[in-house]
Amino acid sequence: MRRLVAVLVASLLTLVVSTGVAAAHSKLESMTPADGSTQAAPPTQVVLTFNEPVGSTGAEVQVKSPSGANVSTGQITVIDKSVTQPVGAMIEVGKYTVDARVVSADGHPITVSASFTITHAGHAAVPAPTPATPDSGSNVVVIVAAVLVMLVVVALSVVIVRRRPGPESS
Repeated sequence: MRRLVAVLVASLLTLVVSTGVAAAHSKLESMTPADGSTQAAPPTQVVLTFNEPVGSTGAEVQVKSPSGANVSTGQITVIDKSVTQPVGAMIEVGKYTVDARVVSADGHPITVSASFTITHAGHAAVPAPTPATPDSGSNVVVIVAAVLVMLVVVALSVVIVRRRPGPESS
């Protein structure tokens, strides 16, 4: 029985240590337009780039005008580490705020608050739409693999304990 407990503890420790990098939270690396920047021409989209892939489930980006109107339009696109939110007509001059919420690879929510300033009203030409690709679903794969590894370790531990010969009679 001691061996079984030792094997289970060792396998759990190995699993926890091996997922140390995956357990780190995602961080925003950059935003286009850059946080705090001033631009003459309004952007057609806001792009958030993270240090690791993020999920598309529950992702939300709001871009608000100086008067508080939400100028976000269309569907948000999440591809690997990038989150793209198209924006509509930016007819007000002033400070636009960006509030975003996405889920990191380890399942933790990430919130982003940033802003940029537009000095000329109007809107830049709309770029050609980029085709959306589905989220890779890498979070699910990692979780399923970890669970399968633990099940195999437990099954092997049970087999080892049952195969051990009983106490010998003299």
